[in-house]
Amino acid sequence: MKRFSTSQLLIAVAGAFAGGVVISWLSSPCSGAENRKWISDSTSGIKSKVKESGREIKSRNFPDLYEATEELGLTDEDVITGNRD
Repeated sequence: MKRFSTSQLLIAVAGAFAGGVVISWLSSPCSGAENRKWISDSTSGIKSKVKESGREIKSRNFPDLYEATEELGLTDEDVITGNRD
């Protein structure tokens, strides 16, 4: 039996999933508009959670890297050449 690499396995799984989605979409008894509305309604909660997470990340107070590294005593030349005393 031939062994598959992880990337090949992931590609096969993603392809099988996409194929299943396409087949189920095409064989659905609902119209395309009804399917799109159902998908939109089903994913609205996820969409709002992702937006809220994005707002939360943006509102965090991240340190200024220039100020945080200012006390290291490195000159521009040290940084460029990689020298450190």
